[in-house]
Amino acid sequence: MMKNEEHVLLCVMGRSASGKDTLVQKLCERTGLKQIISYTTRERRVNEGDTHIFITDEEYEQLNSDGRIAAFTQIGQHRYCCTIDQLYENNVYVIDPVGVQHLRELNLPNLRFVTVFINVPDSVREERALNKRGDDKIKWRVRNRNEAEQFRQMLRDADFDYAVQNLNFPRAYSVLRWIATVEDVIKNNKEDTTE
Repeated sequence: MMKNEEHVLLCVMGRSASGKDTLVQKLCERTGLKQIISYTTRERRVNEGDTHIFITDEEYEQLNSDGRIAAFTQIGQHRYCCTIDQLYENNVYVIDPVGVQHLRELNLPNLRFVTVFINVPDSVREERALNKRGDDKIKWRVRNRNEAEQFRQMLRDADFDYAVQNLNFPRAYSVLRWIATVEDVIKNNKEDTTE
């Protein structure tokens, strides 16, 4: 599905346990924006909601052979992707730097990407992962190591439009909402301002 007018997709990046999913969820709830729910071959985490469409390796290969995959990345042995249709049908995508690079290389018509990096110190992310999410310490460290290089390169190249520090959730949310507004992701800001 191609659109004749420009479609803006807010691409939110952040290392594991940076709070990116929580920020995006609130943004979508409060503004009516729609989030891309990406496909993944990893297992669902304990207490994890519908943050992904969980598929098998065989189902991933079928999407790929059908030419439907737009952005994809691999962290460890797990693969993540979205389809081209999802890019035009949604407003926000939680993605990693490799996935953003794949999106840019597609050169899809009438599609503009606004990239936001959610920045949180490693020690805070680890505490959130282990104590709030209940991640296994060994699995957490493996995931952290697997995603480290692509984020190091993104930071080295300053390859993002905005950076938002997420140590104070209300403040981080306000900044993300402002970015979505000024970049025309929120075209008619009908946000509920009540808490």
